Amino acid sequence: MTDTLAPSVILSGITHRYGQLTAVDGVSLSVAPREVVCIVGPSGCGKSTLLRLISGLESVQRGEIAVEGQQLATAGRSLPPERRPVGMMFQDFALFPHLTVAGNIAFGQTDRPRAERRRRVNELLETMALTRYADAYPHTLSGGQQQRVALARAMARDPKVLLLDEPFSALDEQLRRSVREEVVRIIRASGIATIVVTHDPEEAMEMGNRVVVMEAGRVVQADTPVNLYQRPANSFVARLFGEVNRFEATVRDGHIVTPLGRVMAPGLPGGTKVEVACRVEDLELVPLGARPDAVPVRVRHSSFLGPATRVCLDLGGSEIHARLPGHVNVRAGEELSAAMAAERVMVFPAG
Repeated sequence: MTDTLAPSVILSGITHRYGQLTAVDGVSLSVAPREVVCIVGPSGCGKSTLLRLISGLESVQRGEIAVEGQQLATAGRSLPPERRPVGMMFQDFALFPHLTVAGNIAFGQTDRPRAERRRRVNELLETMALTRYADAYPHTLSGGQQQRVALARAMARDPKVLLLDEPFSALDEQLRRSVREEVVRIIRASGIATIVVTHDPEEAMEMGNRVVVMEAGRVVQADTPVNLYQRPANSFVARLFGEVNRFEATVRDGHIVTPLGRVMAPGLPGGTKVEVACRVEDLELVPLGARPDAVPVRVRHSSFLGPATRVCLDLGGSEIHARLPGHVNVRAGEELSAAMAAERVMVFPAG
């Protein structure tokens, strides 16, 4: 859908430092209209700094930021935040407690005629299902309602790009998913190019057309959620999107021998040190002797999680894990066999 559209926002070679710390290191990124791009990574990886640079809350030190062909910032030249076609929703919503819902949405639109400002506010109140709360104050609203007010305010100036910084972290777990689905629906319907920063990989996969993984200020991989999960660029990305069992090994004669069996290693020369990773859901448990390619394991303990059962296993003195669908009745000390789904095993260069 987004491949044929010219990008709304383009970041080219962005580098940003705080003293000796390089927060963003040579990042280039583009986002098309109607596209939602989620940036995910550990704390301190530079994802929130990128949003601050796009919004104008930080000055660009190196590189360029442009929105729909308009240059917003380069080193030494920067449009102020209020002149940028950018809407930003903050982590804590940052609603004005002394303003009503309608007043919060109208804030920042003083450059518009009063009638036009009122029309836009009413339009957003209806879109967000907040019309009945127009005269209410933020403290009287639920967390989900406050979220929608903050989103409406960010969209009120008809931005070309929308920035959301950890938008759901202030909500409790039960509310988070339903609000997230509603927010994504509204954003996609608006057609605004959107960048979402989150520390939650599952949230990124659920929201994003594309997901950008950052580590230590750099983009490690940018791809669709499916490709990130099935074909991660390295071990860091693999582990970010789910629990894995990992083994260090060396390529011998086109193969890799691991504690869970032999894996093909096409294209890797002999002597290459590698890391072999197997997702816990790709480990199958069967009765002893049921499969010739399986290896013996002993159950240490198991935990029923509702949709799945997580089993902790002893493999020759090492601990590995399996995640099996539904409720699986296994006992501590039980001997079983474990086999990897060979076609889904991941192999990465060591180090």
